[in-house]
Amino acid sequence: MQKAMILVVLAVAVTLSAVSCAQKDARMTLEDFMSLCVSDAADDCRDACDEFAGVFVVTYPTSADCRRACDKVQERLGLADVGQQCDSSLNRAGDLCAQYCDKNR
Repeated sequence: MQKAMILVVLAVAVTLSAVSCAQKDARMTLEDFMSLCVSDAADDCRDACDEFAGVFVVTYPTSADCRRACDKVQERLGLADVGQQCDSSLNRAGDLCAQYCDKNR
């Protein structure tokens, strides 16, 4: 009976451990961000990834503050991009920037 109880407790512990690990998003590194950003950006728009990466050299108190910094970069680059075709690249870079903030704060 004790062996059965130990096996049940062990099974529950393993299950809880697996569930808690599965729910936690892995952190995003700067290299992850740059790789995803550059691979999704149009050829003429890849420099925007460097601009967004500049957000990550500052430490923000909350992920919301970090996302606001991403929004400012996206807005600034969007205004500078008038007449070019970088809108989708900027939107993707902005989304990745927000993901970085959420995963690392």
